[in-house]
Amino acid sequence: MARYYGLPGGDVPDDVVAEMMRSGEALCAYRSVTIEGIHLKAEYMMACFVFVGGEDGDPDFTHAQLVSGFLPAAT
Repeated sequence: MARYYGLPGGDVPDDVVAEMMRSGEALCAYRSVTIEGIHLKAEYMMACFVFVGGEDGDPDFTHAQLVSGFLPAAT
């Protein structure tokens, strides 16, 4: 996200969009083993437009992807 926030206004280059999507997919797939980790992840995701939607309010990930990221890690 740092690359995105460092951009001047206007169009976002495709490589930055691709990097944000890969990072978002990884974050959705990662399952923390501690409740503290889940809380940190949720705090970040709820503050990030990629997950909650940008100006138009449409998130880039499905509800299923988002919810799966908050399930506990397999034991």
